[in-house]
Amino acid sequence: MTQQLANKKINLKITTPRGVKFVEEADMIIMRCIDGDLGVLPGHAPVSTVLGDGTLRIYNGGIEKKLALFGGIAEIEDTRVNILTTIAQRPEEIDLERAELDRRQVEAKMLEESKESQADERLQVLLRRTLVRIEVSTHTENSEYSSDNYGE
Repeated sequence: MTQQLANKKINLKITTPRGVKFVEEADMIIMRCIDGDLGVLPGHAPVSTVLGDGTLRIYNGGIEKKLALFGGIAEIEDTRVNILTTIAQRPEEIDLERAELDRRQVEAKMLEESKESQADERLQVLLRRTLVRIEVSTHTENSEYSSDNYGE
C-alpha cells in the first residue's frame, strides 16, 4: 500500500428505507456478499455487489465494530462505500434473549421439517439471521484487532 493510501480512510454510509442509518470513517470494512466476504481498503477498485445476510465488520484505529446487515447492495469506489440495505442493526438494537429464542425455535422446526421442502430453505435463512444477530449483539465496540492480520 502506498503511503498516500495508508493515510486515507474509507467513508462509509449505510442507508435503509428509513434514511441514513450509519456514517463513519474506517481503515477497513469487511462485508458479507452473496458469494462470500469482501474486504475493502482505501483505494479499492470501483465495484457494486449484492449483499447477503451477515455481519459488517468495521475496523478503525485498532477498534472493531459490528453491525448486522440483511441484504442490499454496496457501491464501492476508491475511499467511499455506500450500502443500501433493508435492515442494519447495531449491537444495542438487538434483543439477545429474543434472538436466542428465535434460534431455538428455528432449529426445532428444522428438525421437524423435511430437508427437501421449500420451508427448510426459509428456515435456514431465518437461522442465519438469528445467528448474525446473536454475533453482533454480543460484540463490544472496544474489541481490538491486530492490523497484522489484515495486510496493513
